[in-house]
Amino acid sequence: MDIRGLRTFIAVAQTGNITRAAEELHISQPALSRQIIKLENELGCKLLERGGHGISLTNAGHLLLNRARELSDLLDKTETELKTPDVASGEVSIARSETRATLAIARIAKRLSRTHPNIRFKFRSESSDDVTEHLSRGIVDFGIAVGPARTNDYHALKLPDTDRWGALVPADDDLAAATSLGPQDLIERPLIMPEKNLAQQRICDWMGCDLARLDVRATYNLLYTASLLVREHVGAALCLDGIVAPSPENGLAFIPLAPSLTSHVELIWSRSHRLSPAGQAFLAAAAAYLDEERKVVIEA
Repeated sequence: MDIRGLRTFIAVAQTGNITRAAEELHISQPALSRQIIKLENELGCKLLERGGHGISLTNAGHLLLNRARELSDLLDKTETELKTPDVASGEVSIARSETRATLAIARIAKRLSRTHPNIRFKFRSESSDDVTEHLSRGIVDFGIAVGPARTNDYHALKLPDTDRWGALVPADDDLAAATSLGPQDLIERPLIMPEKNLAQQRICDWMGCDLARLDVRATYNLLYTASLLVREHVGAALCLDGIVAPSPENGLAFIPLAPSLTSHVELIWSRSHRLSPAGQAFLAAAAAYLDEERKVVIEA
């Protein structure tokens, strides 16, 4: 199994069509088909289903696609770093949980782009668990995690923003007019919860009850999906403020929790993987920015 075969498979999976994939890769259709057959023979399983409406992935194909993308990204990242080992250029990859603290990272990236125009940024939206998994595998350079990195595997810089928890509800719901919501307002309501166990536990501690006591109708990884469920009155989504902009036009309202429930956000990176020059330049820019922010707070 070589990287060329994996990238061929990725192209077929993304286009859903052998002919279009062959055109994108600038190879003949028979040559592409032979690579896919070779890959299936090496793995001993069927990866693609060929039908009248194009190509679809088998269960094994879906699993391979996820791993193949990670391997391809990691190889691209390694090649870039080896070609410019002592120059702060290339790519800085950042996996992020949903948080408005990403604005601070955007400001750092803007500063760094002025001094290091050859550095590019690649952002991935992930759950907190996936952020740390990709860091540990070396797939990304940095992660933005809501809540503390609870192991000694990571260095961490605390970002200045603090995320506030609340409930996203339909704009026509009777809760939408409230200025805040307490446990008694939500404990009997259908709820949409974050899938991360740590976040669920914090919410249960705030409510003063076990998860089994709550009427959880759905869980979510990214809040956009949860917001659609809220608009369809599936339940109220317990979430962080500032991720989805509520308004009467989009049919949503955000109500903060009281007593207040907050989470701080960290920029984290692995202790076991050495940063590239581009990653080191980004870290230096981040540290300088955060020092300036702290001085502004102290002076205020």
